[in-house]
Formats: sequence, structure tokens, C-alpha cells
Amino acid sequence: MDAIQIVRLALSVISERLLTVIALLLVFAIGCWSMYEPQWERLVSLTVFSIFTFLVLRRDRSMKNEKVSGE
Repeated sequence: MDAIQIVRLALSVISERLLTVIALLLVFAIGCWSMYEPQWERLVSLTVFSIFTFLVLRRDRSMKNEKVSGE
């Protein structure tokens, strides 16, 4: 089984709302870490992590909407 298939299976098991809550908590945690001692590297890592996290969630949500509308 391919690694991508395993990740897709795991994401389909976890509900969309739970993924959003986990993403918000992770962004909050890395935000607290980056604001504890603000440095450019920490702020850039916060920005990159936040953008990619919510892009993945948005892509997952749009893929589910396409499946529902296609049926």
C-alpha cells in the first residue's frame, strides 16, 4: 500500500471538523512558540506551517465536495 493511500485512508476516518480543530490547535501552539522568543526563523516557520496546514484542509474539503456532487 502506498504511503499516500495510507494518509488518505487516515484522513477519511477522521472527521473534517476534528481535523480543523487539530489544525487550529497546532497553529496556536506553534504561534505561542514563535512569539515566546520572536525570531525571523520562527515567524517564517509559523507562516509556512499555517498556510500549508489550511491549504491541505481546504483541498481535502473540496475533494469531498466534488465526490458528493459527482454522485
